Amino acid sequence: MFRFKMNTLTKFSFCFVLVYSVVSLDAIAQQMTKISGKMTLANIERQAYESGYTEGHSLALSQAEGINISTGTNAFMDKAQVVNFSFSDLIKGNGPYQGYIKLVKQNDAVYCKWQGNIKTVLGDGGVPITSFEGTFSYVNGSGAFKNIQGKGTFRGSFISKTIHTVDWEGEYSIK
Repeated sequence: MFRFKMNTLTKFSFCFVLVYSVVSLDAIAQQMTKISGKMTLANIERQAYESGYTEGHSLALSQAEGINISTGTNAFMDKAQVVNFSFSDLIKGNGPYQGYIKLVKQNDAVYCKWQGNIKTVLGDGGVPITSFEGTFSYVNGSGAFKNIQGKGTFRGSFISKTIHTVDWEGEYSIK
């Protein structure tokens, strides 16, 4: 009977090559693509409720719709239609908010979950100036974006009572 005997160095080398190959293939498969864009959205529905337990405390559910314009070198969802659903819990216009956003372009769609904070300050003449920032992650996709994974950050502001812009950047891969 023939017996193959490996010395310690050979065993170590074999294990190293095996582990390195698996890790390298996974890294290649999960290569992230950097993306960025700007969304312009208009509130189409908003319901706000005063809590009554503290001055200026309100809860709001909102739906906004608009368009995404890609600003990066990779044209991600350029001119896609955007629908955003959000929930805010604010005291005098400041506090956390979160929601889901859907981008649709022809047969492709991307769904994100996001969370952030809203900040409101009084500008000239007592006019409120509202800005926000936060993070997002992809939760689903279809078409070319089926099995999308990734995350990013966003920052924006209201340019009127019902219209806001959002600058965002992130990265994604297809699993």
